[in-house]
Amino acid sequence: MNLDESLARVCESVPGLLQGALALLPEGLLIGGLGEGGAFDREPLVRSAARCFAGAGPANARGALASYSEHVFVSRERLVVISRGQRQPRLALILVCSGEPNLAFVMSTTRRALRALETSIDLAAWEA
Repeated sequence: MNLDESLARVCESVPGLLQGALALLPEGLLIGGLGEGGAFDREPLVRSAARCFAGAGPANARGALASYSEHVFVSRERLVVISRGQRQPRLALILVCSGEPNLAFVMSTTRRALRALETSIDLAAWEA
């Protein structure tokens, strides 16, 4: 199963999902996508994630993130959730949803999807 298929499978429970991207930080490299549009359409989402987490260091002395790092943008028509992995902080999941679903439900299903991706994706292929 490729990354796009894995991404689609773990994100199928996210309500109102329109588009998604999976990126590596800090490079801002698109490694997976789903929904409407192609890689060119997802590139602004990946750049946004790279900007949101630029300079975001570990939250404690052991180098582990204390909690999920998330940014949420809400408009009347869209919800955009940008989440950074807890186990793999180089991984960012960016989801665009319609404005109708409950924000808390969108965020909880996004967190669950990111946890599933973190356990199933091997980032060794992208290590320098």
